[in-house]
Amino acid sequence: MRYDGKKSFPLDIELYQHSSSLPEGKNDKLFQKKPDIGIELIDRSLSRGHSQEKVLIDAGYGNNTRFMNQLEEKE
Repeated sequence: MRYDGKKSFPLDIELYQHSSSLPEGKNDKLFQKKPDIGIELIDRSLSRGHSQEKVLIDAGYGNNTRFMNQLEEKE
C-alpha cells in the first residue's frame, strides 16, 4: 500500500513465502495466498486510520473475484 499524496512510501509490507519454500507446502500454517496477504495489509492500514480512497493493485488481483469482493465490502 502506498500513500497517495506529495510523497509516496509503503504503508506496510509482508513477505510472501511460496509454498515450495515451506516444510509442509500449502498445508504449512505459515502459508498464505497473495490475495489473503493483500487483504490483511489493507486491514492493517485501515485500522491505523489511513484513507481507503484508492487502492493500487497488480492486475492479477483484479482477476481474483474473491479478493475484489472482499475489497468492495470495505467500502
